[in-house]
Amino acid sequence: MDKMPDEILLNIFSKLPLPDLISGARLTCWRWYHLSKDLSLWTSLDLSAFRCSYNETDARTICSGVRNLLHSIQDSLESLTFSTMTVDGGVYELFGSSWKHKNKAKFCNLKCLDYSYSTVSPRNLRVALTTHPDIERLSLSYTKISFSQVMEEAIHLPNLKMLVYHDCQSWDSYMVHHPDEGRFINKLNAMKVPKHCPLLEVVELHTIRADLDDEVIKQFALFCTNLKKLSFTWSASLTEDAFLAFKNPTQHITELGLLDRQETGPYLHYVLPNFPHLRRLTINGQNVYLEDCVAIGEYCPKLQELIFEINGLKRSGGMFEYYLCKGNSLCGLELEKIVQKCKDLQKLHAPFSNIDDDSVIYLSEQCLYLEDVNFTQCHRLTHESLFALSKNAMRLCKINFQDTNIDHKYILSLVSKCRRLEEVVFDHKPVQDVSEATASVSSSVYSDDSQSQVENIHESDTRLSYNEDIPFIDMTSSSEDFELQHVLLKNLSKADSENSSQEESFLENTCIPGSAPAYLEDFEHFQIPWSHCHLKRLSFKNSITKEQYLLDIFTRCPDLTYISLDGSASLTNSLITTIAKSCPNLQTLNISCSATQDSKPAFGDEGLLALVKYCRNLEFISFLYNRNITPVGLTALFHSLDGPLRSLETISLCVGHGYACSISVVALHGLKHLTEQSKRQLKDVASTARSNTYMLLHLDFNKRKSVR
Repeated sequence: MDKMPDEILLNIFSKLPLPDLISGARLTCWRWYHLSKDLSLWTSLDLSAFRCSYNETDARTICSGVRNLLHSIQDSLESLTFSTMTVDGGVYELFGSSWKHKNKAKFCNLKCLDYSYSTVSPRNLRVALTTHPDIERLSLSYTKISFSQVMEEAIHLPNLKMLVYHDCQSWDSYMVHHPDEGRFINKLNAMKVPKHCPLLEVVELHTIRADLDDEVIKQFALFCTNLKKLSFTWSASLTEDAFLAFKNPTQHITELGLLDRQETGPYLHYVLPNFPHLRRLTINGQNVYLEDCVAIGEYCPKLQELIFEINGLKRSGGMFEYYLCKGNSLCGLELEKIVQKCKDLQKLHAPFSNIDDDSVIYLSEQCLYLEDVNFTQCHRLTHESLFALSKNAMRLCKINFQDTNIDHKYILSLVSKCRRLEEVVFDHKPVQDVSEATASVSSSVYSDDSQSQVENIHESDTRLSYNEDIPFIDMTSSSEDFELQHVLLKNLSKADSENSSQEESFLENTCIPGSAPAYLEDFEHFQIPWSHCHLKRLSFKNSITKEQYLLDIFTRCPDLTYISLDGSASLTNSLITTIAKSCPNLQTLNISCSATQDSKPAFGDEGLLALVKYCRNLEFISFLYNRNITPVGLTALFHSLDGPLRSLETISLCVGHGYACSISVVALHGLKHLTEQSKRQLKDVASTARSNTYMLLHLDFNKRKSVR
């Protein structure tokens, strides 16, 4: 590495996640330290990559660090995303309020500003935009800033090309009780934007606080002749006249989104004829009609992406609430009407639909370029649909059949034939309600990953991570550690003490100080096939498929980085060992048993030791409700945090009554690796624990310096 040219190292650094670049590469040597500050690496900054604590002291430290970082890269920064990181108003304002200071920051190249999910205030937005009028892309989704305020400030950006706004999900009490007030002001401010921002190419305005009627839509069609994407919340006052202006030959809109339409009756027959260049269409509403599907096929023959979204917001008794309509959805005949003309479809999302096998077979035969399909809760589909897709859709990359009745054993045909597959979601519903079984849980330690707010959940593909937004900090042994151990051990039951003594006896006989534990013996590696599926993400929650079918799937997918088998009936040692040996790139593994899964097989220490031995890239692991894990396996995991599992950041497990592991195992062997936040939470749990209850622990570990 020392002999590599700077250009190659910079190219490698550009691929690193932001935390690794700052806390990893920058701390390796002086050369890497200086290279990590190269301005070519800092054209884009996404602060959501960092974790921050809600502790007041840590928050101030992080805010100061962000401010210093922005100061150092102000000349090169082109794109800035704040996300959920909490910073002071001066940072949100890009230091615009410090105009009297000689060292005032000047973000002369800043073009993209994303405040989505942040705590930015209207004043912060006003100062930032007025001091940086060259902004071209502005995003404000789910903030506390109102629609009218955003429209009023956007007019100060004459070069604006992208404007994205989504209402906050938590509606303020004033608008709930006065839903019709202010709509006229909102309309006037919205009509000003097209006149002052004629270069707009992407417009997403999703709000039910302001009716975007014919006059507003016409203004965008008249002044914004460069529009490529138009997406907005449907208004009851919209008519056919609103879209006639888009017949102008200068308009080339390729993406259209019509969301949250609550009216009944077809309407696409008078909307789509005005958009002859459509490639992407998103429809959100309560109903799908045959006339609408005929219109899609007739007027959008070059359509590549079609998304039907059933959920939305509606007003009920003065309150806004989410609805999920499963009636009168897309049926097989309607899908065939679309596919008959739209043969270039690459992406099709039709969840909660009444489509059948015949329509999916017809889809796979007509649309040979399919890459992404989502048929969540389409209960009429069987394995025949999978066979048709695996036979004809050779370009398939993503497939989602969540909550269907298809047995997981039929997935083997997909991974065997569709070599381009990257993501497969076939989660089943649990057999019994887990909430009833977990009612006796005394306490738990939860923490949320801030990134889980964006991926939307993304069709149930979020990884099981309970990380609190806390900074990675180095911890050394202190008197507080011993005090915490004393508190933990004091609350142990008699059975826990026996388990602890057995564990210490085992360690004395098997562990040599300063060396790896003796039980980490070499396993015989599986040979990865030269021709295999490049699947990256696989989710089989609550699977009842036999173990052999799952073994065949994992041996064919060595590139997996995310696996979720929560509640699976085949969580055996052989299956976990196969996963560990076959998937060396694995980062996230969810293998929690069901809370009522007492009589079903579950892996034990053998499977856990295989993960410790082979999964060098593992970052998140969850094995809740597993009664077969003993102090042997858990101690091996903690000892490996400075070795094979150096990348591990979070584990989720159960300890206490009914489980072989006790809090003493965590206290004696894992305490030094825990973050301060997890230590405090663990102490609180131990002080309230009782001998007849068990606890759910979601523990975060300190970031450790990589040796690879």
